[in-house]
Amino acid sequence: METKNSSLKKYLYWALFFGILIFSTWMYFRYWFVYSEGTRVGILYKFSNKGTVFKTYEGEMLLPGLSTKKGQANQLNTNNFFFSVDDEDLAKKLMDMQGMELELHYNNYNHALPWRGDAYTEGDGQFVVDRLVKIKNKSPNGYGL
Repeated sequence: METKNSSLKKYLYWALFFGILIFSTWMYFRYWFVYSEGTRVGILYKFSNKGTVFKTYEGEMLLPGLSTKKGQANQLNTNNFFFSVDDEDLAKKLMDMQGMELELHYNNYNHALPWRGDAYTEGDGQFVVDRLVKIKNKSPNGYGL
């Protein structure tokens, strides 16, 4: 009788271990895995500190280019790049650089965490800027935005 209980306990411990392992792996790939990283160049259009429970720094860049949307082929269009910043020193720098053309390095996560910032589009995940690569132009249209 004792061997049945000990083998059942052993089975339950292993099942619990593998359940926790699978759940942890799923959480890692969903929220902490960097899906892609790269740089974007554009004019910093908006930057703010917002949030009800978690105050996060949120920015928006204008990325000029040709539209690829259906019915708008080869028309001049601005694409918006929405991003979050979790480094307070970088956020203070970006707050003073609105209207400048910047190159920013970002990490793209599969899903958003509320303390890391907003998720603007469901399919693209969450973009978090981690550093300013360079200032391309301090006043891209002659007088800022």
